[in-house]
Amino acid sequence: MADAAGLIRRAGARVRATGVGPVMWCVVLLSAGLTVLEMVEYPAQLVATTVLTVIHILCLLVLPFHPLPMSMAVAVTYVGCAFLPDMSGASLFYGMWVALAAVGRYGRSRWWWLMPPLIAAVRWMVAARAGVPFGDYVILLVSFFVVYAFGRAMSWRATAIQAEQDRLRYERERDRVEAMRRDARAASRIHDAVTNNLTYMAMRLDYERSRSGNDEQHAALFDDLYSRTIDTLGEVRTVISMLDGNDGNTETGSSTATSSSCTSFPEHARDVLDHGDRYLSQFGFVGDSTLIDNLPTDRSTDADDVTRERESAVIDLLRELYTNIAVHGAPSGEYRVVVRRNRDVLSIDQVNDIAEHSLLPDKPHSGKGLSLHCTCFAALGGSVSTSAEDGTWILHATLPYIPSPE
Repeated sequence: MADAAGLIRRAGARVRATGVGPVMWCVVLLSAGLTVLEMVEYPAQLVATTVLTVIHILCLLVLPFHPLPMSMAVAVTYVGCAFLPDMSGASLFYGMWVALAAVGRYGRSRWWWLMPPLIAAVRWMVAARAGVPFGDYVILLVSFFVVYAFGRAMSWRATAIQAEQDRLRYERERDRVEAMRRDARAASRIHDAVTNNLTYMAMRLDYERSRSGNDEQHAALFDDLYSRTIDTLGEVRTVISMLDGNDGNTETGSSTATSSSCTSFPEHARDVLDHGDRYLSQFGFVGDSTLIDNLPTDRSTDADDVTRERESAVIDLLRELYTNIAVHGAPSGEYRVVVRRNRDVLSIDQVNDIAEHSLLPDKPHSGKGLSLHCTCFAALGGSVSTSAEDGTWILHATLPYIPSPE
């Protein structure tokens, strides 16, 4: 039974590979059944006629697997029966119609165009030998050309569909190549502009730090700026590696990206929150950031790729929020940032007063910083909603979260 089931599966797979659908199978089985019925109702007088008819039926049943060879075999058996001196037996019309339609559908050589007139000529010869008037079988002769034309129409339709699929595939590949070119240009521009400027800033800060002497306040300031510049340089190099088609967590990646893979989400989030609070306090902002973690502390830090991607999206959004507070927030007001992690959701809530005048009016404004994070959250199944009411900026972001079990 197992061998029979395997043969049936392989036969089905082979039929699907040839593009033969259930309609053709129905037509083939119906034609074979009608031919068998004719054999019973009109028994052949010669054994050769019966043998050729049986071969005709078998070739018809195998036709879906090998359309062109079996169509030729069906035609040969039809012509062979026509030349035998036996006017009884099955007509073999049904199988011949199926064979001509299959030739029109799958035949690619121009020589296949000769089959309909040849079959029609053979049928005319048989009818003339039997003394049948031409007008009684002219429709039958026309039917040979009609079924062949039907097969050709199906072939043209399949060719048009394949051409459309090829066009869509070409457009996808073209868009992919164009995206790769854009990424390469972006990586080159980032490397030439941002990386070089950050490197210069880091070197200049390191030099000024060495000259600060015993001025602890300036030394601490230079240390902080130098550390941020190095971290940013590492992040930029990670982005360049990603645009260049390499993994972001390579040796050229940032220390932050590398260390994040070795720490749990709560530790990483608290580090970003503390860093953001210290960053804002240096500009006179008053506020606090809180992490509310409702998952067990002994849960494994290992996570699948989807969970890590969502955690990384939250961390990246937090960094953007602190920058936005510093640029658009009012130092005289207050801010609040709350991160929550539950069993099924990660969320961020941010509230801050909106400043009348930006602290950094010369900052280039792209309008894409927060919108890119909104797009990222949407792609991961989450959402980001914002509103401004009575001079207060409110943001609420959520992501579905299903951490890996231990």
